[in-house]
Amino acid sequence: MSSGRMNKKLFFQTKTETADDGGGVAVTYTDSFSTFGMIEPRSGKERVFAMRLEGDVTHIITMRYNPSRTISVDDRIQYRPATGTRTFNIKSVLNPDERNRYYRIAVVEGEAT
Repeated sequence: MSSGRMNKKLFFQTKTETADDGGGVAVTYTDSFSTFGMIEPRSGKERVFAMRLEGDVTHIITMRYNPSRTISVDDRIQYRPATGTRTFNIKSVLNPDERNRYYRIAVVEGEAT
C-alpha cells in the first residue's frame, strides 16, 4: 500500500473511567498517540470483518504497524480536519496475514460510547 494514501492525521484516544461524587462514573478520553492513516468508508452495513461477525462497521481505518502502539476496542480515534472533528469507535483491530505491516481497524463513526 502506498504511504501517500495514508494522509489523514489520526489521534488515538484512551478511555479513562473515574468515580464521580454522585456514585456514577465519569468517562474521559485523552490523546495517547497520533499517526497518519487512511479512512475508507464502507457502503451499507458490513457485518463480517476478519471472518468474524461484527456489529455495523461504517469505515475501515488503515495505519502502519508499530509494535510500540497498543490499540484496544475501548479506545477511539479522532480525525480533526479544519471542517470539524470526526470520532470513530473501534470495533476490532486486525494485523492482516500477521505480517506486521499494517493495522486494519473496523470502526463506527459517531456511535455513542
